[in-house]
Amino acid sequence: MKKRIIFDRIGDMKYISHLDTIRFLERLFKKTDITINHSEGFTPRPKLSFGNPVSLGDETYNELMDAEIISELSNEEILKLLNSNSPEGFKFHDIYDVPKKSGIANDFDILIYELEGNTLDIDSLENLLNSDEIIEVREKRGKIQERNLKEKIGDFKRINNKIFLELYNISPKGLFILAKIDTKNIKVTRMGYKKS
Repeated sequence: MKKRIIFDRIGDMKYISHLDTIRFLERLFKKTDITINHSEGFTPRPKLSFGNPVSLGDETYNELMDAEIISELSNEEILKLLNSNSPEGFKFHDIYDVPKKSGIANDFDILIYELEGNTLDIDSLENLLNSDEIIEVREKRGKIQERNLKEKIGDFKRINNKIFLELYNISPKGLFILAKIDTKNIKVTRMGYKKS
């Protein structure tokens, strides 16, 4: 049965990379004796899939993972086993069944972020977000490409020195560069996913 599991990765756990998070979760399932279906072939892998990778150092709430679980356990039992064997900073808080063909990227196309910084940086970011166009220029395979990031921005609102921002499958880091903000000065927290 394919399950969608919702979890938070906060505190010191925000310093483990996306690949290390995957390895940690694979080991966690083994430790709890929750049996996961594996891919076929020479090197079988557990059938786990994830949402967009989170940048190292960014906390994330309501993160999504799909797992094809073979074990005959209720969703409540799975949740209890995962939480009782997880370190501080990793918290599982919901699990539900999804169709086998379902995928996180297809089911959710909006990422919700909370961005916090000093007044000057948040002013710069807000001014950028209010622009009619936000053109990003990048080089890809030796060719210069332009794209308008304004098309990738959903709703946003500012409350004091925080901006709550919806993005269509892009990271906010590119916006920081265009707003001439040092990325180290902004605390980025991914709050979850949403369907447009």
